[in-house]
Amino acid sequence: MKPSFFNIPESKREIIINACIDEFASYGYEKSSTDRIIKMAGISKGGLYEYISTKEELFLFITDHTYKELYGFIINRLKKDGDELPGDILERFRLVSSIAIDFYIKNPEYVRFIANTYRINDQALEDKIKKIFMRQFLTVFGSINGDTLLYGREQLIDLLIWLLAKTRDDFLDAMEKNKNLKKLKTIYNRNWDFYLSVLKTGIYK
Repeated sequence: MKPSFFNIPESKREIIINACIDEFASYGYEKSSTDRIIKMAGISKGGLYEYISTKEELFLFITDHTYKELYGFIINRLKKDGDELPGDILERFRLVSSIAIDFYIKNPEYVRFIANTYRINDQALEDKIKKIFMRQFLTVFGSINGDTLLYGREQLIDLLIWLLAKTRDDFLDAMEKNKNLKKLKTIYNRNWDFYLSVLKTGIYK
């Protein structure tokens, strides 16, 4: 983003960011339209390009913003509850997933946006998105102890990242069919308990 974007009032920045999240969450990157973004944000097309150079730059900024919000939410909840991150890989994923579901429920558009970052056809852009994700992911999972693991730490982290994506997408699908958020949260946590209990029988030395 151009420096001018950070010089406008915070309330205006939030309106633009929320319009971008809504657009990218609804249409993905390829089918998104800056015309719809400026209409939702109530700004001119020239005004938008005072803040950005390209649509890709805008998408990457929103990706970074969204992941910072998610992992910031997790870290702040841990601090608020006085919890420490477990050293054990499965217990850490169990704790973090139990917090992440509250973010999902509170911010469904952010979650839809994140899901669409996994549906990019441009390999170069996909690689940039993965770097943004890993930078935030490692703020929570980077210190996992791999000494007791039967398999490589990175291999298991890749598997659990896949599970994070699967349970996130399952939540979004379920939310379209069932608006009972308490029930959805119970199902989400129950699924994680199942996946982690299965993994627990086979990943340790």
